[in-house]
Amino acid sequence: MIDHSDGTTDALIDRVLQAVASRENRQRGALRPPIAFALEEHICWHHIFGIDVHECFRDPRMYFAQTLRNKLWRWQSFPDDDGRITPSVPASLGWYPEYTFIGLDVTYSAGGVPSIQTDHDLTHYPELRRLPRVDFYHSGWMPRVLHWYDDLLAIAGDRLPVSFDMLWQRGCLDLAVQLRGYGNFVLDTRERPRFVHDLLKHLVEQRCLWYDAYHAHFGTKPSPVGIADDWVNVPFITPGMFADFVLPRYLEIEAYHGGLLSVHSCGNQTPIQQYLLELKSLPTLEVGPWTDLEQSLQNIPPTKHLHVSLHPNDVLVATEEEMERQLAEIMAACDGRSYSIGTSGLTPLSADIDRFVGSLRTWTAIARTLREGR
Repeated sequence: MIDHSDGTTDALIDRVLQAVASRENRQRGALRPPIAFALEEHICWHHIFGIDVHECFRDPRMYFAQTLRNKLWRWQSFPDDDGRITPSVPASLGWYPEYTFIGLDVTYSAGGVPSIQTDHDLTHYPELRRLPRVDFYHSGWMPRVLHWYDDLLAIAGDRLPVSFDMLWQRGCLDLAVQLRGYGNFVLDTRERPRFVHDLLKHLVEQRCLWYDAYHAHFGTKPSPVGIADDWVNVPFITPGMFADFVLPRYLEIEAYHGGLLSVHSCGNQTPIQQYLLELKSLPTLEVGPWTDLEQSLQNIPPTKHLHVSLHPNDVLVATEEEMERQLAEIMAACDGRSYSIGTSGLTPLSADIDRFVGSLRTWTAIARTLREGR
């Protein structure tokens, strides 16, 4: 039975803590390989609960309570899921905060769909002087983010932890493409390569300065992180463009943080895996929906963990037979090495939430049965 019931914040906290402490929660995620789906925040919660994302991001008490409802809904709805319920409340105002740090406007629809500015001054004039210096306390969303975090801490009191989730996650490529526009950026790599090198280097320098201030503010030290650049996607960029322009910057990010945990891109990474392996600290390589698994198994040494991420249609549209065949083929291909299976962010395809839940339950049940049978 899916629980859509409401409750006071204290009651929701009690239910979350009870689930966190449960024997069932401790047992989740113990089997190998780990298999879990991802939900597309915050679009998914708009469809399931009917929330207005604008209201949610304006009212910290509403956001806090809704976050707990989201946790409980997933926990109660999917008993075969490997994902554990955690007590932490993420202090988030949506994806892409780092775009605002460099002067780009990011807005959300009431349904949670983001929109990022496409007409920055740098789009029209390839001059670095048009980029602002990043200030941890004043750039973009940062004043609002810090206030939001403090508000959530006050609501949580000593009952639940609150995590600061508005981090700078993009490497540098996505930001550069957004600032220049894709067409301009590709022409830049041919007509003004020095500018591209300078732009990407500047963005990484600003990223590191932001993290310097972040660590000073919270009393922490640099530690390995994951980075994301969805434009790392062949053929939208070539392997040569990645090796020449992007890889040197990733090496700088790796050195600053003392390691990288992962490099995420929704696109085809197969032709640049040889370069990703130059990131010596990288323990995991992602094999997404457009990255070839068979070729990846040849390219990537067995000392590296593989995270195989499936397309939403492989869960939400596929038949049971198609789900079983695909999962069985992945498990057979990856047998004998360290790997995990997940999905890209999922969200309901219609107003039929029961169908959405049913598809996910079918997928997780098939995955669990296949895994236990190996």
